[in-house]
Amino acid sequence: MKFLDLNQENAGIAFELFEDAVKAKEVLFRPLENQSAFSGFFMENQADEVHKITILEEHGWGFASGCFLNGEDRAYLSVIVVKKEMQGRGIGKAMLACLEDRLRKESKVSRIEIVFFNPMMFSWYIPGKKKADHPNAPGVDVGSNAYLFFKNCKYRDFAMQNSYYLDLNDYLVPDFAADLIEELEKEGITIEVYDSGRHYGMEEMIHKFHNPLWERDILGETAKGEHSRPILIAAHNGKVIGFTGPLDVEKSGRGFFCGIGVDPDYRGKKISTALFCRLCTSLKEMGADFMSLFTGENNPARNIYEAAGFRIVRTWADMRKEWKDR
Repeated sequence: MKFLDLNQENAGIAFELFEDAVKAKEVLFRPLENQSAFSGFFMENQADEVHKITILEEHGWGFASGCFLNGEDRAYLSVIVVKKEMQGRGIGKAMLACLEDRLRKESKVSRIEIVFFNPMMFSWYIPGKKKADHPNAPGVDVGSNAYLFFKNCKYRDFAMQNSYYLDLNDYLVPDFAADLIEELEKEGITIEVYDSGRHYGMEEMIHKFHNPLWERDILGETAKGEHSRPILIAAHNGKVIGFTGPLDVEKSGRGFFCGIGVDPDYRGKKISTALFCRLCTSLKEMGADFMSLFTGENNPARNIYEAAGFRIVRTWADMRKEWKDR
């Protein structure tokens, strides 16, 4: 069996395979607009820091793609698609073996993962929710045929993630949250929109989390001054002790925020619950139709989301395969 590198001449074949898999709901991914968008997404771009490897079976029976970043200790498996009538003939396993070999040789790592951190971000549709999407798939859908396929190819689960969904059109702040906010106010803790002229301590608090993404997204947003998107905070007499945001509404109607956190010195007061319920209300007021997010199966944060009315719509496995010869 022979595999070819994806190029402009054969990209149309792989694009059709991808489209067919999306239409047949073999994958949850949102369709790409056209062949040009497909090629741009899956083909190597010298100006891009992401190194992509996409291979096509010589007869057009399937394609597979993965990637890696220089300096990381892992490579990423992105997608494997086999033509429906050719499934069950070993084509997927052969493509996977070829792709694994290429990824290991070119990245010089001994670990391949299927995880949310893959820099090739696949938007996917939330089942049963027309046009409701999420910007990245956090692993392998445990209800799919792919899950057993990867298990049989020696990939192992190392974490479970749940995707959550909330329809904001009928959302109301739960009574318990309103009572909680009232109790916090008695302690001088308020939930409000961040204002650098009235609040202090944002940078110090964010650094406590040791989260580079939050430092980039939250502190980067506050640096924009009057042009920044709103960030909700919990403040204790003007001192920032919690945050969530930045708030935005995506084209699909999805309410966006990058994270939520509370200063370790103030935990145990359910401040994050109050922040999150106010977040849902604020995004609804900004015009968002829904919210979607994911979190680990054992992450205590799930209690906050479930209390706010979110429900699980998909469970995903973070999967990994390791080689001991390097």
